[in-house]
Amino acid sequence: METSYEISLNIKTLKGMETYGCFPLGRDEGFARSVFGLLQGEDLVFPSSVITVDFIKREKGVPFPLSLRHCNYEQLAHNVKLITKEWFKYLNLDG
Repeated sequence: METSYEISLNIKTLKGMETYGCFPLGRDEGFARSVFGLLQGEDLVFPSSVITVDFIKREKGVPFPLSLRHCNYEQLAHNVKLITKEWFKYLNLDG
């Protein structure tokens, strides 16, 4: 099994952080890092952070968190649109 990259969406609940969405970005590390680099949000995450966007590397199915950002609802909406647009371009124009 090869290495792959993804961006996961997480929200704080009474039980802790829960992942509620995931964007698989394939095996191209450069592309995945560039998309994550475009996302809005703060690199500094606090215990009071409600929404995080995580950049994850998977090797043999095992997730390795590489980076994460805290964002608000408006930034989350922007980020979801951006990820979708960049993935569409990559699959249809670049890939």
